[in-house]
Amino acid sequence: MTQKLFLTSAIAMGFVAPAFADPTYTDAFPDDGYMQEDYTYTNAATADNMDDVYEGTVNAVAEYDIVDYILSAGQYLPADSETPTTCPAGSFCSGIGEVQYNETSAQGIATCPTGFGSSAAGATSANECYRQCSGNVEIEHATGVTGNDYYGTGIDTCEPTGCVNGWHIKAGLNLADTIGNESGSYDYASIDNTGYLSYAGMNSGVVHDAAFFNLNTNNHNTWATYYNNGKGMLMGQGRCSTQAGSNGWYTDGQYDDNGDWSNTTKVSSLTDETGQEGAKYCYCNVTGYTPDGGTLQSLSSPWVFYHNYGGDCAVVCTGQCVYYMRVTDSRYLAFRAALLGSVQPTPAMCEANTITINWSNADAEDISANNAGTATYGSDVRTPVKAETIKGKTFKGWKFSKPTTTQLP
Repeated sequence: MTQKLFLTSAIAMGFVAPAFADPTYTDAFPDDGYMQEDYTYTNAATADNMDDVYEGTVNAVAEYDIVDYILSAGQYLPADSETPTTCPAGSFCSGIGEVQYNETSAQGIATCPTGFGSSAAGATSANECYRQCSGNVEIEHATGVTGNDYYGTGIDTCEPTGCVNGWHIKAGLNLADTIGNESGSYDYASIDNTGYLSYAGMNSGVVHDAAFFNLNTNNHNTWATYYNNGKGMLMGQGRCSTQAGSNGWYTDGQYDDNGDWSNTTKVSSLTDETGQEGAKYCYCNVTGYTPDGGTLQSLSSPWVFYHNYGGDCAVVCTGQCVYYMRVTDSRYLAFRAALLGSVQPTPAMCEANTITINWSNADAEDISANNAGTATYGSDVRTPVKAETIKGKTFKGWKFSKPTTTQLP
């Protein structure tokens, strides 16, 4: 009789059981009940942990926290993205703080206003949106216009490309070029947050007049300095703020003699917070410039971070602003370059020509007495006090005549 053998093992039947790996981590069941990925929770399969389930089925429901993405000024969060990105040209991104992922809509970005549809990448406000000046802006006495016309309070860069007859292009003011590395004179002054005036020098008088004026109008934290070699007078402010800043040569208590202020903090708006706890961060700005023998020109610059002075900031900041704008050591000049470079140059304009008038039959004294030697195009013509008396002739008057051009051989 033939005996049949039956192989009942899994191998004999051609079936191999799958291999199981143990989770990477082992721990006790978490107090908050949230089980993490790839864990073994020791002896945790109890009704206390499994929502009173003793048998059958229990659901393990995945829960998620919503992520808040922080947007700095000039950034936005594109649709279906988790990475804040630089604001594209033609838009502005004010940096609204916390935003959340959105599959279909970008967050923290706005289109430039109608008619001002251009902007540079990284624009932070509508005031950085612009249109071309040409075709939109007229400049008096200009034959052509170039530059950008900015929306709202944005600083326009519209300049003439040429001027009508009788007028010429006058270059705008660029403080970085005008003052350069010239050392400050002994005429300077500063007023700290308490109203205390500190000054030096009595030569020009213009600095003290400006400083006392600001003191009398309760505009504390003001400084002014006059520059050698007729470079004119610069005015500005110092402010102590709770807003932290950094610069290129002082970070976390460490000094770097090679620092150049190239990455210093610059902000467009800074409240005077002296007196508040933590108002220890000193910032400087520029508010005006007076050419030698000229009149004050109001200017605007961002606040440029200078230093962390702790509790002494209120009485130190403004004086240090003017000190660093006067001296010419490399570190001081680096700060000066950062501050002056932040001032928007004023645009060029069309200025009337000055015409020299050669009066015949008139004494120099009589011409000078009435300031008749020149005339500004389109303005008044002043004549000498009197003409020369010539026997046998009655003075009829002067009549303009274009000079003849001398032909060279």
